[in-house]
Amino acid sequence: MFVHALKPFQQEALDSLLRFDHTLLIAPTGSGKSLVFQQFMAKERPKTRAVFISPLNALARQQAERFRAFGVSASVGCGLGGLGPPSGPGVWILNPERLSGRFLSVLREWGPDLLIVDEAHCIWEWGESFRPAFRRVPELLAGGSIRKSFWCTATLPGPALRELRERLGPALRALGSFGLPGTLQLSVVRSPLFERLDLLQRLLAEHANESGMIFVNTRASAERVQRILRFFGVHSLFYHAGMSVEERLGLESILSRKKPDDPPLWIVATSAFGMGMDYAWLRVCILFEPSLSLLSLAQALGRVGRGGLSSRAHVLWHEDDFLRQGWFAGSCPRNRSRLLEVKQWLESPGDPRFRLEKYFKEGYD
Repeated sequence: MFVHALKPFQQEALDSLLRFDHTLLIAPTGSGKSLVFQQFMAKERPKTRAVFISPLNALARQQAERFRAFGVSASVGCGLGGLGPPSGPGVWILNPERLSGRFLSVLREWGPDLLIVDEAHCIWEWGESFRPAFRRVPELLAGGSIRKSFWCTATLPGPALRELRERLGPALRALGSFGLPGTLQLSVVRSPLFERLDLLQRLLAEHANESGMIFVNTRASAERVQRILRFFGVHSLFYHAGMSVEERLGLESILSRKKPDDPPLWIVATSAFGMGMDYAWLRVCILFEPSLSLLSLAQALGRVGRGGLSSRAHVLWHEDDFLRQGWFAGSCPRNRSRLLEVKQWLESPGDPRFRLEKYFKEGYD
């Protein structure tokens, strides 16, 4: 069993998890939020039964391996042929869509006493229309059988925090705040759509000796842009949620084996692959088109520059992008409001980094 020395923010979060009913931890991507609940389960409360909510199957598999490295029994109920809970204390990792029917009945029978919500911002980012099952996650606490919860994320706007407080009441203790890595250089580049590929080629040439990610908003765009990169002679892969389990596992295996001194590699992906990407060799992030929300944009920026390494991020945009993206937002008022926030952020003068951090800190106590 591993026992790690905790950073001050991790120790504060662990103390809160031990003493209070509900804890929310907001800390930068790659800073070690997971170590808090891993150490809680392994050292502080080894007899705990925890239900762990993960947004992505790839993340679920990663977390299960890390729990087991700590000597904690972990079972993954996500994906095809999802497994049941451990026979005794341990962690059962589920996605929100499992919180119904047979899985929910088994969960209640197993009797967990801790709820852990990884990437908790997904409840507000995806729960409105994309994956409405996320909105059911807080309901696990309504019956009273699960009395303790731990929520963690790198990005949570003030309105989302207020909503979580309304659901959980004064028992919630919120720790930390949003912040971009100090080593990240962020630039916003206005580029018409007909010039976008030329700009992308120039950026790739500028970062010819580095590896990075290119984010797009659709599966079709991920495959199209990756084909363009191959035409440019850039070693690249694409990833999106429409790939088969075998394809995704194969890509994860390639990424996990890559060494920092290997030839540069670029990944073209939708936001589905952003969360949980913990690879120090990723140094550059390019948003080929604006994200559909500032929350999603901030998550993309958090994929690079891990471990204190210098990194660069470029957000490419034009007013015409929002004519097309308005279709994605549809008639949902919240989605249209989020898209408008992105447009206002891009159009506003001043330091984009300062304005993004200000957006996430507004509304916090």
